[in-house]
Amino acid sequence: MKKTKLYSPGLTLLFLFVVISLFTFKDYGLSWDEPLTKEMAHVYYDYAFNGNHKLLTYSERDHGSGFELPLVFLEKIFHLSDEKGIFEMRHLVTNLFFLFSAFCGYLLFYRLFKKQWIACLGFLLLVLQPRIYAHSFFNSKDIPFLSMFLVSLAVCQVAFSTKKTKWYILLGVACGYTCSIRITGILLPAVFSALFCIDIVTAFITKEKPLALIKQFLLFTASFSGVFILSWPTLWSNPVHNFAECYGMMSHFRWVGDVLFNGTTYPSNNLPWYYIPIWFCISTPIVWLAAGFIGIVWSLVLFLKQPLAGISNTSNRFYLVCVALFFLPVIMILLLHSVVYDDWRHVYFIYTPFVILALFAINKLSEWKGRWIILSLCVVQVVVLGVFMIKNHPFQSVYLNEFISRDKEHIRKSFEMDYWASSHKQGLEYIAAHDTAATIRVWIYPDLENNISMLPAMDRKRIIKVDKDEHPDYFITTFRTHPGDYEYPQVFYDIKVLNSTILRIYKMSPTSK
Repeated sequence: MKKTKLYSPGLTLLFLFVVISLFTFKDYGLSWDEPLTKEMAHVYYDYAFNGNHKLLTYSERDHGSGFELPLVFLEKIFHLSDEKGIFEMRHLVTNLFFLFSAFCGYLLFYRLFKKQWIACLGFLLLVLQPRIYAHSFFNSKDIPFLSMFLVSLAVCQVAFSTKKTKWYILLGVACGYTCSIRITGILLPAVFSALFCIDIVTAFITKEKPLALIKQFLLFTASFSGVFILSWPTLWSNPVHNFAECYGMMSHFRWVGDVLFNGTTYPSNNLPWYYIPIWFCISTPIVWLAAGFIGIVWSLVLFLKQPLAGISNTSNRFYLVCVALFFLPVIMILLLHSVVYDDWRHVYFIYTPFVILALFAINKLSEWKGRWIILSLCVVQVVVLGVFMIKNHPFQSVYLNEFISRDKEHIRKSFEMDYWASSHKQGLEYIAAHDTAATIRVWIYPDLENNISMLPAMDRKRIIKVDKDEHPDYFITTFRTHPGDYEYPQVFYDIKVLNSTILRIYKMSPTSK
């Protein structure tokens, strides 16, 4: 009963956002990568259960299957065959998985700070990050990885604070599954192994059962390795070789295209070193941003004051781990010259340790005499974000904070906005609702017709994708690779966020087709 009472605020928040999800998940359009990730999931399934060896030469075999395979299971369990139903199911499940991880975050935050309001605020820091929230519907790669990264951190805190064998085994399971979603997750067992080494050395020095810790480390390693290999069929034939091959492929990813950043177009394989830091700072809500960096500085100062205490098995060490997990991925990207693009979605997972550090700072500052200022800022930030997310639903993915000018079309001409073109769904729906023709010819740039499959069956039959020289009735653009205006005079429909157009439809006259 006591635990239920302690967890009830978190359960209430979880229930509230699940209800919101059930009413809104069909609003989100299909993102650029989703048909490919669905295809990838079926390639993995056919290899694992039907003996089809296409996976062995498949170009996307370096992408993890940990989250994708269960989506295929659900597709078959519910006998889904229509593309619209399949992708709507994927959107709902991906979001619910994210919300579940946010509740695990609530449990972690309560364990760390022993305050329900801090734990609730932590839940809100996760779900009221507009970009991440929108991606939690249509991004089945980066968001499940973020979710399991948080779950792994939660299990880590319990395991190292209780020192119970069952939790170390569960930590291995969590880390293995995390790595099976994205290979970057290998950072977690590496960092946790370092913690084990510190504790084992300390145990030898203090003569406090080092052999028991070694046994627990071996069980952690075994459970990690077993789940990692089992969950990712790419590793089955030759785990070590295939892991090394996939890590190399992902470290220097094969996509090269134009990326708009701060008003300048760069090739994706030659972005400035500050690309991720700037994106993180302009797309994280300002109060959360300030609190997180205060938490980083505070943690480092505590460590410098008492370095030996900082590496002993305490909550202070856990905050240092969060600092390391926030910075190390970005440092590794810079050192390896890895290809990154599409804002900072490839490293969305660093937001989870950042949230813990932000809460650490907020908790410390709330003990100050002027704590009402801190609490007021948090409340204002929650309200501002809530208003933005409701007003701009379902386009929260283009959120930028107040560091960036809201002048007319400034954002559109300076940064990538709806780079995955999920807003095509609303554009196509608008055309179908306002044009009664039996056949509607649509030219889409960049060339992406995915969201036609998200329309009702009757409208799918009416809308035909054509090229520019095939006499289109309408032209749809999200301005990717072309941030400037087009010369076509008749604007049929606009979607604007933060005073910039994220999608425009031109009605084509006979002379402009």
